[in-house]
Amino acid sequence: MRNDRSLSRTLFIRAVTVVVATAMAGCVSSAGSTEGADEAATLPGQTRNIVRVGSYAPVEIFNEPGVGVRIVATSARNAWGVLGGVYEQLGIPIGEADPATMRLGNPGFRARRVDGERLNAFVDCGSDFSGPLANQYEVTLSVATKLTAKGDESTEVLTIMDAYGRPRAVSGNSVHCQSRGVLEMRIAQLVAEALEIR
Repeated sequence: MRNDRSLSRTLFIRAVTVVVATAMAGCVSSAGSTEGADEAATLPGQTRNIVRVGSYAPVEIFNEPGVGVRIVATSARNAWGVLGGVYEQLGIPIGEADPATMRLGNPGFRARRVDGERLNAFVDCGSDFSGPLANQYEVTLSVATKLTAKGDESTEVLTIMDAYGRPRAVSGNSVHCQSRGVLEMRIAQLVAEALEIR
């Protein structure tokens, strides 16, 4: 049992790091998109890694970014007006903002806390005898929010979040951290709250 756990951990640690920005690229689409638009172009796909360790058979590892979607009862213009403030409130530095596509986010920044909370509240990087690795690793987060008008007073708030962590004290490969789905929905909730939408 212990050997199986050690092997699983080794497989994760040796996984090839996939550039976070690739996952985020699928998020870009026109702010004027209609309900009939191709949603496949909006959502990122899986990243697939094949890991070989010693004489063991190759193992496929599939990593997916976290995606959260909520419709808020306001115009896209109003939502865009408060989105930057929401990121500031959460402590996420804005690395890119495109009013034409209504896409805002940061393609990769090192974080210790978000919204005053430790990273384990938002991502799962595994754990060891000392606790959650998300709180111990150097974690790079990638977060982007895309607003899409769904009518005059209806806006889709879609947030994609991905994360990779690596040990601080020793050299090692990056580990993909799985989103808990909390941050993606919190951004939409804060947008609604900023506009006093319940």
